[in-house]
Amino acid sequence: MVMKGKKGLIIGVANNKSIAYGIAKSCKEQGAEFALTFLNASLEKRVRPIAEDLGCEHVYELDVAKPEHISAMVENIKKDFGEIDFIVHAVAFAPKEALKGLYTNTTKDAFNLSMEISVFSLIEVTNALLPVLSNKSSVVTLSYLGAVSYIPNYNLMGVAKAALEASVMYMAAELGQKGIRVNAVSGGPIDTDALKAFPNYEEVKAMARITRNSEGIIIDKLHKTFPF
Repeated sequence: MVMKGKKGLIIGVANNKSIAYGIAKSCKEQGAEFALTFLNASLEKRVRPIAEDLGCEHVYELDVAKPEHISAMVENIKKDFGEIDFIVHAVAFAPKEALKGLYTNTTKDAFNLSMEISVFSLIEVTNALLPVLSNKSSVVTLSYLGAVSYIPNYNLMGVAKAALEASVMYMAAELGQKGIRVNAVSGGPIDTDALKAFPNYEEVKAMARITRNSEGIIIDKLHKTFPF
């Protein structure tokens, strides 16, 4: 029960196959209390049953591209928790057309949108929540191998993850002076719904021996690499 007594916010749980869901489940099993978020009304229908299953009482609407949502979320956290001890940022996006073909054909609109949702949202949300973060709190976001190695069709998402990792380093250096830890976790090619969005899903899936058991998803080591 290493998380007993800890309170937090987990952003990005969309279904029970996501990495964010696995994090939320583990946090619950280790005694944490937390709030979840949903992007829109459509996803709310998925997230609320998950929250109920996890015994999570607080669920907030949050589109990280809308400052008013972030402000409302902060006020809700003040009301519901007073302060929190951790933030899990599991939000990333790139338009489908930016995940196929040549990376050099990426449009400016797609690039800007991906950076806003996948990278700047970590900065903006963390800044907004600084007043309610406890001493020795922790911020964790999710990266991927495509941030440091070439993965076919990961394209714009790989560049966004690289920018995210760079942001984590600078945020960690600055916020560490306040006792706040900032880290990124690269989980490997886990067989999530997000992975299925890639045109070469079967090829990426073949990079790892992926099996399921009653506890979720087990990922073995990569056994295939791509040339630079």
